[in-house]
Amino acid sequence: MNKRDAKKFEKLLLAERDHLVASIRGIEENTLYETTSENGGDFAGFAEAGTDNFERETALHIASGESQWLQDVTDALKRITSGSYGECEGCSKDISVKRLEAFPSARFCIECQSKREKYGAA
Repeated sequence: MNKRDAKKFEKLLLAERDHLVASIRGIEENTLYETTSENGGDFAGFAEAGTDNFERETALHIASGESQWLQDVTDALKRITSGSYGECEGCSKDISVKRLEAFPSARFCIECQSKREKYGAA
């Protein structure tokens, strides 16, 4: 990969990293720091608490997925620095520019990723 393309992808990855950090921070602030509603002893109060807990759990699950995505983006930025960005970790061939444009943090070419998904490797 030439330096111009590497810079283009670095810029994309940095923007994605900033977006993910802001999103995770927002989810954390909205779920971890909001006060839970007071529930009396009535059924409606328990139902509301259950809904609040479900929403909090869902938000934290989303944040967990975004945290993994953030790690993938960070790893891709490290590969740019080391000069191995755009090289498939499975077969060492170049990952197509179209794939990197669609998924800048890709670690595998389409063929290797397909094999990983087919045989259960994550």
